[in-house]
Amino acid sequence: MRKIGDHAVVLGAGIGGLLAARVLSEAYAKVTVIERDALLPDSEARKGVPQGRHVHGLLPRGKDILEELFPGFGQDMRTSGVVECDALSEVRFTMAGRTLKRVSTGHRAFQASRPHLEHHLRRRVEALPNVTIRDRCDAGAPVVSADGTRVTGVAISDRSDGTRETVDADLVVASMGRASVVPAWLDKLGYDRPAEEGTTIDIVYRSAFIQLPLDALPRDKLVTIGVRDLPPRALALFAVEGNRHILTLIGHDGEEPPKDQAGFLDFAAAIAPPDVRDAIKNGELLGDISTFRYKANLRRRYERLARFPEGLLAVGDSLCSFSPVYGQGMTVAAIQMAVLRECLARGEKDLATRFYTAVTPEIDNAWQLTVIADGAMPHVSASASLPVRAAVAALDPVLIAAERDATVATTLYRVMGLVDKPSALLSPTIAARIGIANARAAIENLGGLLRSVVTVG
Repeated sequence: MRKIGDHAVVLGAGIGGLLAARVLSEAYAKVTVIERDALLPDSEARKGVPQGRHVHGLLPRGKDILEELFPGFGQDMRTSGVVECDALSEVRFTMAGRTLKRVSTGHRAFQASRPHLEHHLRRRVEALPNVTIRDRCDAGAPVVSADGTRVTGVAISDRSDGTRETVDADLVVASMGRASVVPAWLDKLGYDRPAEEGTTIDIVYRSAFIQLPLDALPRDKLVTIGVRDLPPRALALFAVEGNRHILTLIGHDGEEPPKDQAGFLDFAAAIAPPDVRDAIKNGELLGDISTFRYKANLRRRYERLARFPEGLLAVGDSLCSFSPVYGQGMTVAAIQMAVLRECLARGEKDLATRFYTAVTPEIDNAWQLTVIADGAMPHVSASASLPVRAAVAALDPVLIAAERDATVATTLYRVMGLVDKPSALLSPTIAARIGIANARAAIENLGGLLRSVVTVG
């Protein structure tokens, strides 16, 4: 790719910021990443990523994009000790009381703690010859052109020595999490703020590393138990590097997993199937129990703004922040950067407008899945949107089929992994298989009912 500018600045060294730096390194002579936290040399959780101590999933499309941006990254991960998982044959995925059929979908997932994955991504980015990462620095106000139509840099404060400076840039990319400074910047510069939308979901996560007995769950590298009944509780047990698992317990709508070890394990036992419950009971918790609260999904509709300053982009969670339950965040950030890469290949003119227009349908797909899955939970009120209510009503027949039919299970996994669009489940072939599977399930249920009546009689 030809260079379209001298210097790009990325605010934030999380997953989105690191991927942005990689993409921008192709289009700009120099890239500087500014990070508030101290970046430690090891795979340690940090304050600026409060969700980093909990289960994180890299969905199939996200994994594919990382492999494209960083050739050999998969082998790096294997060498570093991450867990490689054959999905869905080594996954027990239960949603709304339905467990997807075990089948090899052709996708192999990497399972790692968030700090471990971020650490290895950062090492790859640091190795790029034209990228510099500066930690312990705060980003201040943007520098703008005299007419206010273009961002030309950003003020930086170095927290290690207190010095302040202005860093000039052809492009400033803000990837600082959902509490983004960009709406406030737009307001001060005389631009409209983006409209915001979202769903209040009120989730409390509590997680801890746990070491299970050897071969306690030989078929399962990942177990997820979604909300089915009230009280709304969920569980994820995720094998990661270091012969450990992350056990994440989730409460919705005011329900909270306990903070103490005994209560934490009792909460898990109330949700887990018997074999998983036994594995956890015979395991050993490692370290403290961490908490993360997530109040609402949030999407900022930058694509609807009539004006936006040149030289500025908001990306990552500052553009859209999803319920962490569905593991979409890192993959959606990767998708955004794949779109940005394509936009940069066509030059810098009208970059923001072209980027937000191109990325909107990609976010729509993930957002639709989140809204539907949230809407299917028993404690969530029915949506005012007729299409959403229809999609929620259609979810259980899809899950019934995915319990029984390998093709439907594979298609559903690819949709959830953001490889295929949700419309893939509406294809004539898949729709027919869903219908047949549901008919067979109804016959099985009727047969069971008749046998019970005969037995009672």
